[in-house]
Amino acid sequence: MDMGKAIRDLRLKGGYSQDKLVAKTGISRSQLYFIESGRCVPRIETIEKIASVLDMKVSDVIIYAENNYPTEN
Repeated sequence: MDMGKAIRDLRLKGGYSQDKLVAKTGISRSQLYFIESGRCVPRIETIEKIASVLDMKVSDVIIYAENNYPTEN
């Protein structure tokens, strides 16, 4: 699954710019950029922060990523 694409999609659906999400979560802008671009995989703590701001459960974010951005074999 591509967690970065899922987070970007959910962020945009929630009406958040990268700057706004960064301000609300406390993660760095560069970290969010690297996550969304697929250059790094977010730690569960980071997913928790993002999910909280987006008013979602971590499990919902993971399920969204699995359903919309599955790993290609």
